[in-house]
Amino acid sequence: MDEPRLELDFHQVFERVTDAYVALDRDWRYTYLNATACELFGRSAEELIGRHIWTEFPEGVGQPFQLAYEKAMAEQRPQQVEAFYPPYHRWFENRIYPSADGLTIYFRDVTERKRAEQLAAGQHEILEGIAAQRPLAESLERIARLHETMNPGALCSLLLLDDDGRHVLYGAAPSLPDAYNRAMHGQEIGEAHGSCGTAAWLGERVVVADIASHPYWENYRQPALAHGLKACWSTPVFGSHKEVLGTFAVYFREQREPREEELHSIDRMLSITGIAIESERLAARLRERNRFFEMSQEIFCILDPRSGRLRQFNPSLQQLTGYRASELTSLPYREFLLPRHPGDAADPMLVCGRCGEQIHEFVNRCRCSDGSERLLEWVSFAAPDGLVYAVARDITERQRVEAELAHASSHDPVTGLPQYLLLGRALREMLKDATAPVWVLVIGLDRFQGVNESVGHQAGDDVLRQLAGRLQAALAGQQSQVARVAGDEFVVTAVGLSADGAHALAERLRAVVAEPVEVSDYRLLLTASVGISHSPDHGSDPNNLLRRAEAAMNQAKREGRDRVSAFSVEQMRHLEDRLVMGNQLRDAIRHGELELHYQPQYRAADHWLSGFEALLRWNSRQLGQVPPACFIPIAEALGLMPEIGQWVLDAACRQLRAWLDRGHRDFTVAVNMSAQQVQRPGLAAQVGAALQRHGVPAAMLDIEITESSFMENVWRVQRTLAELKALGIRLSLDDFGTGYSSLAYLKQFPIDKLKIDQAFVRELPADTADAAIARTIIAMAHELHMQVAAEGVETTAQADFLAAAGCDELQGNHLGPAVNVEQAGKCFGPVRE
Repeated sequence: MDEPRLELDFHQVFERVTDAYVALDRDWRYTYLNATACELFGRSAEELIGRHIWTEFPEGVGQPFQLAYEKAMAEQRPQQVEAFYPPYHRWFENRIYPSADGLTIYFRDVTERKRAEQLAAGQHEILEGIAAQRPLAESLERIARLHETMNPGALCSLLLLDDDGRHVLYGAAPSLPDAYNRAMHGQEIGEAHGSCGTAAWLGERVVVADIASHPYWENYRQPALAHGLKACWSTPVFGSHKEVLGTFAVYFREQREPREEELHSIDRMLSITGIAIESERLAARLRERNRFFEMSQEIFCILDPRSGRLRQFNPSLQQLTGYRASELTSLPYREFLLPRHPGDAADPMLVCGRCGEQIHEFVNRCRCSDGSERLLEWVSFAAPDGLVYAVARDITERQRVEAELAHASSHDPVTGLPQYLLLGRALREMLKDATAPVWVLVIGLDRFQGVNESVGHQAGDDVLRQLAGRLQAALAGQQSQVARVAGDEFVVTAVGLSADGAHALAERLRAVVAEPVEVSDYRLLLTASVGISHSPDHGSDPNNLLRRAEAAMNQAKREGRDRVSAFSVEQMRHLEDRLVMGNQLRDAIRHGELELHYQPQYRAADHWLSGFEALLRWNSRQLGQVPPACFIPIAEALGLMPEIGQWVLDAACRQLRAWLDRGHRDFTVAVNMSAQQVQRPGLAAQVGAALQRHGVPAAMLDIEITESSFMENVWRVQRTLAELKALGIRLSLDDFGTGYSSLAYLKQFPIDKLKIDQAFVRELPADTADAAIARTIIAMAHELHMQVAAEGVETTAQADFLAAAGCDELQGNHLGPAVNVEQAGKCFGPVRE
């Protein structure tokens, strides 16, 4: 194919790329732009090709994107950067790939994702502060700073309406000058009283793009302009009863009209601002009310139980009931002061008078003149003359709030279903009857996180509500209950079922989840994995039954999802073993039960010792020798790998130093790092500290990682590996070929060595497919200037084949098994003087 035709085909391919894509030569001149890039820049390709990027876009000079481009060009390594680009008021992700001819750059607008992340995290922190009853000023300042972070260039001001509703008071404006904030504090609201005063007066948004010329600012523009403020958009903040609580204003130091997304960003902050203000006011009212109740009770009465009439009372009773004083004295009090529970016939006032107790406390109902009822909490005293002196307070609101809080603490806010607390109580009641088995079904939605990521959390909540309704409908008429115990998990408890009946119920519940879900503009198809446990075979307390049903559900997911799995005796034994082992493992380091064994590594060409791989062993006092395949997954599940990994690193460096002190040279020690360690910040600092502590040359340490370490937060992993490389250590990719085996990782990450997994070595050289895979990996790695090591070498034939194929290093029992440190030291040759 001729070169112009090849170039045309090449450009046609990149025209179909949805991201913006450009190419630059080594002189920073455009050589290609796809249609998406042209649309983003608002320029045609003909205008830009051959032009210098920083001449055409001088505003980018010194910005993160220029620095990343120059770094990629200088180091000839791919770079990835996310940064805010002020001219477009947007966030962009750039992926930069250098070559000998220049750079290729992909652009993606990630503004909405960045804003959503910032908003969700920021609002969560603010809501936590509100729930903790932190000062209102602190919450408002956090709201203002969150909005400013999400909208660079915006200067946020939150003003509060005073008690008489006629003046605005300073709430928070962390980026505005103090002098200006003082000038605005106490200003009267009204039409043409600046943006905020007018917005509060009209109850609607006021946008002023030019303070210098707008009539609303005629009497207020001098202090604004003196501080460089040239535009102000103000939006009223409403309370739950549609009353104006204050204003949310955004200032700018340039004249400008708002874009639609900027107004939307403001609107998203109004709700949480209203919540913060109302929560503070409610808390203040509750504090005042509590103080008042402590100092002076609301209702004072003197009653005569014999006549059933009120003798005396204060005005609070009239205000509460709506009755006139004459009505209260003429009516028998039993007509409006009623027993708390309608079925009770006893009069608590009469009971108090007869029993002769000095103090009597009770609650009853008060029926008001309009027919409504209030709950009153009484403290009464029966005097020797037969009269009852009583003080009461209205606890209706308190009871309502307590009931709502009790409901909220025990019910899922999204679906309204009971949560774990109520589920546990219901299970305990069911288990009291030992004659009938209690069944627990854990329903785990498969890959539900993808729903939230694809259609958003609001739509995801709609899905959960629909599924909750379906599950409840499917259980109608049965002795059962459904609860939501986790983000994507429901639990059903049932009694009166046989084993076949329980399995049939599980299949029915799985089927109702599988029915299509209609959510706004989406039609979703979901599946569920269901785990089953039952008493008494799988336990006789709620925790055991739930834990074992969840284990069965996880087993169903491992078996392919969208299926039902019943808990088995084997699973029970496995869970109990994991529990025992986990408890012992937590103290293994403190008790000195961990040790390292070392498996030698040899050059393939001449079988000369090149180093060791440090392998963790656990000799438990209670359990004896525990295989790594048993305890490593448990350590990962319990989050213990960072602590254990730090111990392994320190022990390996200490031993490496000991061998150096004995005169051994020209070898390395490889240490395995788990995905948890690689993903956690500060790994490079830990490694550097260990090297320095033991005086070990960085080039003698080899860090082995697996492909699973790359699966989350690729950018963080890139940075961590770059920091490790900067120390001078070597990086090896372990078990290559068994994970995702993405070639992009080999290009993006600074890997020095690939280790062929033993799965491809085991059948060598007889298996032609394994032979082809091994040769391919070796050839590819060498082209990428990487070394290749083979694990699990068990025979001479395997060693000879791999050496002939160009493999650089061999490791396996044929050459030497993993041994303790004393035996490992014998692998060295004589020390050269």
